[in-house]
Amino acid sequence: MFEHRMTITKNDYCIDKLLERISKKMGDKNAKQLKSTASEIASNCVSVYSQEFGVGDVGSSGSGIVRNLYQSKSIPDGTTGLIYGKVQSGKTITTIASLAMLSANKFRCFIVLTSDNTWLGKQTANRFRTELDGGSVVFDWEQWRKDPKSFDSNLIDYIQDTGVILISTKNIRHLEAFLETLKAASAKTVPSMIFDDNADNTSLNTNEAKQSKKGKTSVPDSSIFDVIGKIRKSIPNHIYLQITATPQSLLLQSLNHHCKPAFCIRSEPGEGYMGGDLFFSEYSLYYCHFDVNELTVLKGGSINPGNSWNIPKGLRLALCCFFLGSMYKMLDSDHLEERYS
Repeated sequence: MFEHRMTITKNDYCIDKLLERISKKMGDKNAKQLKSTASEIASNCVSVYSQEFGVGDVGSSGSGIVRNLYQSKSIPDGTTGLIYGKVQSGKTITTIASLAMLSANKFRCFIVLTSDNTWLGKQTANRFRTELDGGSVVFDWEQWRKDPKSFDSNLIDYIQDTGVILISTKNIRHLEAFLETLKAASAKTVPSMIFDDNADNTSLNTNEAKQSKKGKTSVPDSSIFDVIGKIRKSIPNHIYLQITATPQSLLLQSLNHHCKPAFCIRSEPGEGYMGGDLFFSEYSLYYCHFDVNELTVLKGGSINPGNSWNIPKGLRLALCCFFLGSMYKMLDSDHLEERYS
């Protein structure tokens, strides 16, 4: 795929500690598979970066400093990659492991974009902080949103040293404040990575159909797509990684579109993964039939569990199953703070 496959570092304190925890929690086989996938992702990112921006910034002997700043006002071609995998198959831990390995290879500014859900965004930020203990310093949108221009002083000390991980929800106000922070911190001086979770959701230009009919001069780009583009332009020497379980819309972008992946990597589920093949096979023991008329009742809005216990049998059974499963997991876990959804 690339003219030269660059040498990368695969072992470092942060990635080694992360894999050690995964091995204890999920077994050696899963830890080795995770390292293999993270190595493939890191190798692709280092090679693409070096091909597009020159050798020496990143990799096993990289400087961690941008030597040749990309000068065009457009987003660099061929700097988009794709990580795809089954639903709930471990793409987040794959992202975390890849980030840790990329940090060992001198990428210094990491941007993680999550869905526009504050609770899930905070959960993601906490998970990155926990899993990457001893690595790059993690900040989230709550820390810079009130005064984004002045927050740069918190980043400058770390950005060329341990590196920084900046996490934001895909909320237009959060992203616009984040863009101000990036510019003030001169993040463009270091090699950067952007991880866009659920990149097929809101990150694409949702106004393209209207623009094809009325023209781009009459219909602007959708707001989230527009500001993500501005973020990419503000740190031109970067790799943009899309992450999703449903990559169809990303793969079908036109060949010259900056959201079209230049490389794709599949995140394989580990041992013990339970997905559609298990739950929905012809003779599966893991699903129950329910009365289809329940859907009509639920759609009508007449069910309000807060005021009435008149809950349809199928929904009641599903809730009971979830509560019992969650209680079992909580009682079986050594970590009382764990969440289940």
